[in-house]
Amino acid sequence: MHSRKTLWLRALTLLVFLIASILFSICVGAVSIPVTEIPEKASLLLSGELDKQTMILFTIRLPRILFAAAAGAALALVGLLMQTISQNYLADPYILGVSSGASAGAVLVIVSGMASLLGGTMTYVGAFLGAALATVLVVRFAGESASPVRLILMGTGIAAFFSALTMLFVYGAKDEAQVRSAMFWLLGSLSGIQWRALPPAALVLLLLLLYLVLRRHELDIAMLGRRDAQSLGLSLGALQRGAVLLSSLCVAVLVALSGLIGFVGLVIPHIARAISETRHSVAIWFTALLGAIALVLADALSRTLFRPEEVPIGILTAVLGAPVFLWIIKRYRGN
Repeated sequence: MHSRKTLWLRALTLLVFLIASILFSICVGAVSIPVTEIPEKASLLLSGELDKQTMILFTIRLPRILFAAAAGAALALVGLLMQTISQNYLADPYILGVSSGASAGAVLVIVSGMASLLGGTMTYVGAFLGAALATVLVVRFAGESASPVRLILMGTGIAAFFSALTMLFVYGAKDEAQVRSAMFWLLGSLSGIQWRALPPAALVLLLLLLYLVLRRHELDIAMLGRRDAQSLGLSLGALQRGAVLLSSLCVAVLVALSGLIGFVGLVIPHIARAISETRHSVAIWFTALLGAIALVLADALSRTLFRPEEVPIGILTAVLGAPVFLWIIKRYRGN
């Protein structure tokens, strides 16, 4: 247990680091913009006198950086929620196949030409249905077992199945533009993010925070295990169904906007618990801050590693997250 003063100090440090990360990310990329010039560019924007750097700063970089912060926080919180309700520290949307299901649903909508239906929101619908189906299949096949190995094996199998379906959909596409669009979902990228992507990402993050804050005590009880939770009067099944529905919805929206971004939901909750507490009233905020920082810095790295070319952010998170995943398995292998 850490003292309240220590927790507040660490949270404030993370908040300052998040702001610094956003400023750093704004300045780097194919075109470097010194931080001292940001106020000048802001004044140019207000006056309507837009030069090239001002356009890059406020129409390209700023929306994608703010989206990265919101999406990183949301993905980390989904991971925290899934690890709690499954009582498994190896759970996250990517490992359990939820993201792969959402990607398959989105790609099917794109290659079938249905993306323009329902006012352009059909991609979200397809992603949600795919994510929900993947979640239901993992829970169904894992059964009542609390074994981390069984759950991970089921998730890996489901992820492989939906990944194969996605490639089949891409292979069957007859329009080259559809193929390029579908590949976007497989690699994960923030290159196409514009200001209109921020409201749905912010809404997803707000819903997650609201749910986790309101259910924080029930989630703490759920961590005690099925028998202890039921003996304390908690309806674990109802809690799990609500969490699964919300997780599927959030992952679907984020996948529909940015494609597959893996391992954020797996790694960040572990770091958050290590520097704060396991109580959700504390872990929620540390998880959100760390998730935002992680994806903002990953986006900056994706734009600078091989500039002027961009590395898909999903590749970076997989490369950085996979070794941590192996470390987590080694750490918990005794259990």
